[in-house]
Amino acid sequence: MRVDVPGLEEEIAGTTQGDRLEVTVWRGGQLVVPDPLSVSKWSYDWDADRQVQGQSTITIADPDGSLAPWSMGDPLGPGGSRLQVTYVFGLSGTRVPLGWWRIRSVDPVEEWRVYGSGSSVIRVPGGGSVTIDADEETSTALLSRLDAEVVRASTVVAEVRRLLEDVCPVVAHASVVDRPVPSGYVYDTGRMDGVEDLLNTIQATHRMGPDGSFEIVPAAGVGPVWTIAGGDSGAQVKTIRSLSDDGVYNAAVSTGEMPGGRPLVGRSYLTTGPLAWGGPFGQVPVFHQAVATTQDGVNADARTVLETSKAAGDVDLKVTCLTHPGIQPHDLVTVLASTMAGEQELVGRVVGMAMTSADSDAGTTPAKSMTLTVRVTAEALEAVAWRVRRG
Repeated sequence: MRVDVPGLEEEIAGTTQGDRLEVTVWRGGQLVVPDPLSVSKWSYDWDADRQVQGQSTITIADPDGSLAPWSMGDPLGPGGSRLQVTYVFGLSGTRVPLGWWRIRSVDPVEEWRVYGSGSSVIRVPGGGSVTIDADEETSTALLSRLDAEVVRASTVVAEVRRLLEDVCPVVAHASVVDRPVPSGYVYDTGRMDGVEDLLNTIQATHRMGPDGSFEIVPAAGVGPVWTIAGGDSGAQVKTIRSLSDDGVYNAAVSTGEMPGGRPLVGRSYLTTGPLAWGGPFGQVPVFHQAVATTQDGVNADARTVLETSKAAGDVDLKVTCLTHPGIQPHDLVTVLASTMAGEQELVGRVVGMAMTSADSDAGTTPAKSMTLTVRVTAEALEAVAWRVRRG
């Protein structure tokens, strides 16, 4: 979670008054626009299955045309400027940093007023706007391709820090277990591909922190950090579950090769529950190319693929709840699902999140509700189904 402030959950569940989004512009470590931008519309979304998880679009007012960029190096040009974004609660003044965002593209719209006629026509700015697409700082790592890079650090976390030393700080969660870099590991040209492959070997993943740091967290998630309950005092509005066999597997097969070129194969099977290998669901494997160069390495990769992806029959719940800007991808949350057998707890990992501005003239005002995608295991849903069947 981005912040842990006493009373924050009560404020989220209470009446919204004066909440706003604050956006400032920086370039090369310097504030390049003196005041926060006048935002008229915005949306932010995160998807844990993307390399660049956080993506955003904001539209700002530009009445005199001074902010509309002409060059890549202008304050709002896509030549390296960053936006620092903060969610501010109106009642308490609590500030929740949403991190640093790299400007990727801009679309200015300018209007002009014409005075006079003939040779004495004068054109003056009549107001305009600028729409900005900005991504989290992982986009910089994605742009920074590798050129004949080789492993230099001894452990995975140290090597990830080295790969990202010119991009952003790297912070590892206390529960992440660091291990040596697999022997014979060779990079391709993708920096983020290399980072993610390294993290897979220690059953870890990543997200961007509120201070702009690259956070290494357990692939299984962090928490639980929040309970989403219904009712008058709760934060849950509605929960939708959709069950499909699309992208659901009950085994993982990882392939790699030893330094001498000898092929390696690792396998992991789902042995329990309704999707068990060889049961009514059948035998449905997913295949993955591992970066490991040992048998233990490809075995571990197969287990990771089965445990941390939808391969094990995970189900994504679409949860509409009150806006909580402190939630991050890979946070574990507890959803209290209403069933015929009463409320049932479902603990899942946040793999998607979307916040938008309210549909009003005050564009910086956040909408009262947001959407979360919470990934829960098939076993957890089966346990709920068992209780419902028993009544």
